[in-house]
Amino acid sequence: MSAHSSGVQEAAPPRLSLAEVLSQKKIPSLDGLRAVAVMLVIFNHLGVPEAPQGRGVLTFFALSGFLITWTLLRESERTGEISVRDFYIRRVLRLFPAFYVLWILHFTVSYFARGGLSRVAMVDYAAAFFYLRNYRRATNPHPHQYLGHTWALSLEEQFYFLWPWLLAYLQRDLRRLTRVLVALIAAVDLYRMVLYFGFHVSRAWLQFAFDCRVDHLLVGCLLAVLLKRGVLQEFWNFIASRIWISLVTFGLIIGSVALDAHFGLAYKIGVGFVIDPLLTAVLLVQVIAFAHSWAWGWLNWRVTQYIGRISYSMFLYQAVTNLMASSLLGHRVRFSVVVIAAVAMAVLLGSASYYAIEIKFLKLKSRFVGRGSRPVVVRDAALAQPAG
Repeated sequence: MSAHSSGVQEAAPPRLSLAEVLSQKKIPSLDGLRAVAVMLVIFNHLGVPEAPQGRGVLTFFALSGFLITWTLLRESERTGEISVRDFYIRRVLRLFPAFYVLWILHFTVSYFARGGLSRVAMVDYAAAFFYLRNYRRATNPHPHQYLGHTWALSLEEQFYFLWPWLLAYLQRDLRRLTRVLVALIAAVDLYRMVLYFGFHVSRAWLQFAFDCRVDHLLVGCLLAVLLKRGVLQEFWNFIASRIWISLVTFGLIIGSVALDAHFGLAYKIGVGFVIDPLLTAVLLVQVIAFAHSWAWGWLNWRVTQYIGRISYSMFLYQAVTNLMASSLLGHRVRFSVVVIAAVAMAVLLGSASYYAIEIKFLKLKSRFVGRGSRPVVVRDAALAQPAG
């Protein structure tokens, strides 16, 4: 006889505090957020009505900054050091193989399908190869671009090249690191506004250049540092105390997206690019805290988690699968069917890349990480600091 039929119901598991959730080896909801981000990218690139432009990439940026910083701070807390060498090995094995397989396939197909490539196309491919695609888009916004969507990967790679050194240097003084992060974020915000309102710099530069978008990654870094320090505890406890507060945060994000669509670039630069990453950081904390709630539990469904795990490969191939779905089905079926087909193909290609390439290289990490000389190691016997 079931518990329900006997009139006895199992008690729901007690809700963990935010600190207890963050202390877990695998933080919940983050794969789900990756899934949401990659779906937003796909929908926007397909031209789905009301799909917000740039929202998926912004979510990826804030999430990447948080995860990288949180992982390195936990490493420092556990071992008393941050190994920049090991960080780069992990990043190379995680990102490079799948990316360069895509690059080779894309270049080869384009070259033979067109009987050669123009100088402009070759520069596009070279920029992608050397992770400079964001500045290629910022300075040459021509209509047709090869691997144009990889600008976001280029920007993140540039961030990875710089951030671990600063974090390793300041890991013993997280209070100072907090001040540095706040100053950097504010400086980029002001710099971007001056470029737009004072010098009328192009939209492409403001959207794609590292110097105009790095603050979105730094907001995620700041979130990780604040949570690790335990500062603003009353604020974190408040926003994670009631589900309806998380819905207010979500509503504010939707409102900002609507204002962006209505007022255009002036709102995006003056307001949206400032508050949207901050709201995303707040929502990130809330969906972690409410991982098993009725409002956000779907982020931890198996299917959502799976899409989140393969989101990197899906992002790599979504430009190709979107084009395939639109070309093959665009004039034959309803647009909703095109969208479903594009998502299905992105999942299939993403799964193939994940299992055939990513997993195999990730297994190599244990052979390299933790061995050999370490170019930057800052030891810290007492990382935990009092709030303030």
